[in-house]
Amino acid sequence: MNVVYVLNTTYLFGGSVRSFLSMLYGLMERGVNPIVVLPDDDGVCRVLREKGIETIVLCFRPNTYPHNRTTLKDIFLFFPKLVARRVVNYRAVVRLTKLLRGRNIDLIHTNVSVIDVGMRASQKLGVPHLFHIREYGFLDFHEIYYPWPKAFRALMHKSYTICITKHIQQSHGLMGNEKARVIYNGIDVPKIELSKLRKEGYFLYAGCIDPSKGLHVLLEAYANYLLSSALNYELWIAGDVNDYSYYEKVKLFIKSHDIAKKVKFLGSREDVFKLMQGAEAVVIPSRFEGFGRCMAEAMMNGCLVVAHNTAGLKEQFDNGVEMSGREIGFRYETMEELSRCLLQVDALDDVRMKQYLSCAYKVARGLYTPRVNVEKVFQFYEDIVHEGKG
Repeated sequence: MNVVYVLNTTYLFGGSVRSFLSMLYGLMERGVNPIVVLPDDDGVCRVLREKGIETIVLCFRPNTYPHNRTTLKDIFLFFPKLVARRVVNYRAVVRLTKLLRGRNIDLIHTNVSVIDVGMRASQKLGVPHLFHIREYGFLDFHEIYYPWPKAFRALMHKSYTICITKHIQQSHGLMGNEKARVIYNGIDVPKIELSKLRKEGYFLYAGCIDPSKGLHVLLEAYANYLLSSALNYELWIAGDVNDYSYYEKVKLFIKSHDIAKKVKFLGSREDVFKLMQGAEAVVIPSRFEGFGRCMAEAMMNGCLVVAHNTAGLKEQFDNGVEMSGREIGFRYETMEELSRCLLQVDALDDVRMKQYLSCAYKVARGLYTPRVNVEKVFQFYEDIVHEGKG
């Protein structure tokens, strides 16, 4: 089976790329022959080439409007940027169609919903197209589909779609659509022995420093926590800076609340799993998470999760209650509730901590392994190809 994959980024540590690689390697073992289309030749492009996987590098942009911030420069350049995106994407579709014609392509699989060049090329080639919808669009990344959300979603509904949660499927109006399926991400984490874990007295935030990830909410809750806590666990922050102006505001908050000695910035780390295994809890304060990969990784690494009760995070909590009959972590709605959750972690004894970790580990291993993900995606491929030949 010849499948073309279209990625929106080559950033190796992004959740969409990591989920893609886990899926791709499993599908290749099932006989899928991949061609991967990327916007540049960095990061994951180099990894794919080292493994002998065919890659195509094209210049293309998201099928969304440019972010229109309040500066005069952004306002002035809004329409030129929009026109440039349309021209660049048109050329990418023409080029991609030419490169793929005559290659016996069975399916084009776009890794996110905000890229449309794969869908446009599939229409010209007369082959099925599959959107892997990993995001809400506006709610998580403030992206607005071009030409307007309702019109683009109408085209999306004509494609096959994989949504990474039931809530994302619902938000895009795909509930009941015969061409749409919900398939959770596959999280590739080695099995561990929970009894051998040793907690080291810190909370962990593992994610990029960006307003959408809610670090400012966590810091405010953490400052309140320190006022009442007897244990005063440190807060470790592992991740790249996406927004430097936001980063400066974060540092100013830390300084003004005199908590700098308790907060550690670790930068981007390759040992995040080890950090999770030693943390008292991973805290996920994101405004919205399509799936919440960090949550599943934490559960598989024997770490308690404290997370915002929203979107994909809420769905994982709900899955846990449905499967185990009890909560598998601490969920919150407000900053004040987050402070109380941190204090609840303080108060956990070893027995209750082990109960949380054991239940969460079993839930994550039952739902979010690469094997389960690959089996469902491959079955969908076979159904799509069979339907096309029927």
